[in-house]
Amino acid sequence: MFKSKPLPAAILSPKPKNSSAKKVNSSGILLGENVYWNPTSLANGHIVIIGASGSGKTQTLKSISYELPKLFPDIRLVVIDFHGDLTLPSELCYPLDMESPHGINPLVLDLDTKGGGPNLQAIAVAAILKKALLLGANQEGAVIDILNSCYKQAGIVQDDFNTWAFEPPTFALVRNEIESRIKSGCKESQKLGLKLAATFQYGIFDRPQPSLKDSIIRFNLSALGKVPGLSAIAAEALVKQILDSHRIMGEVSDKTPRTYIFIDEAKEVKLSRSVKLVLGDGRKFGLSMVLASQRDSEISEEAIANSSTKVVLAVDQTEVSRVAKRFRFAESLVSGLQPLEALVRMGTEGHRCRVKPYYERVK
Repeated sequence: MFKSKPLPAAILSPKPKNSSAKKVNSSGILLGENVYWNPTSLANGHIVIIGASGSGKTQTLKSISYELPKLFPDIRLVVIDFHGDLTLPSELCYPLDMESPHGINPLVLDLDTKGGGPNLQAIAVAAILKKALLLGANQEGAVIDILNSCYKQAGIVQDDFNTWAFEPPTFALVRNEIESRIKSGCKESQKLGLKLAATFQYGIFDRPQPSLKDSIIRFNLSALGKVPGLSAIAAEALVKQILDSHRIMGEVSDKTPRTYIFIDEAKEVKLSRSVKLVLGDGRKFGLSMVLASQRDSEISEEAIANSSTKVVLAVDQTEVSRVAKRFRFAESLVSGLQPLEALVRMGTEGHRCRVKPYYERVK
């Protein structure tokens, strides 16, 4: 039986003894103490960050997002903020809650003629709802049929690409269609209506969606955690729309990123198909992602395998062994980390440093 070769030994660069020590890759973003990061010098620009509460995870996330536009003036940042604490200067913030005039529309179409249109979008949305709301096979099939009907009511049909530019329906029309079918005696629609009741009542999928073309956009999803599944549906819809738009723009000629997506709770998107696609193919289209989490179990294998940069901050002692193994650092190094101290792996090289926090960068 063929056995794969073991990974090469990880290199941990020693900390400089004094400030006159030679700088490494100083053309990028200073993470801290002579450690610089530049996605164009790596296989991809994806980053995974792990750190317990109080470790400096939020400060690290904000530091990277704050510095990226300085390194790449044309870059766009989309922050999917599950806690509401990733504020940035010059951002456009859209809080999504029951009182907000803004929403997310999962029914926005992928306009790629080779792989888009209403039929495929209906299948994709049904899959999102199945994961988030634990729908059965019959309910998933009913969702596809209902969504196809809603697109037709909006004048959007698969065989006529010109209709794809029409205003897409929202979940308001989906709710009306389900209610109409319930009145007609459809028992499957009645079960589906119960599954979607909380989603419909919150209403964020009924309202106009803001443009995703501004330079720094933050979606504050902190209020959505009160209703199971809402955060995951909103995040998946946003990531898919961003990926779809980048595929239409085509591949980039170099490694200069067009867009970075920041997600501060990897557990919300661990099973996301769109996130997996971004991690696997996003670099070709100039799309990169930063995923952060407090716990090792909340980070998928795809995220670890497909992210060239990994940042380990202080973690709970019960996590040390697993984190050390997956991120390829010695247990003694991981267990000894203090707040704002980090082990940073870029490719095969590892560094230890004190992260320069966001609050020191904006003085």
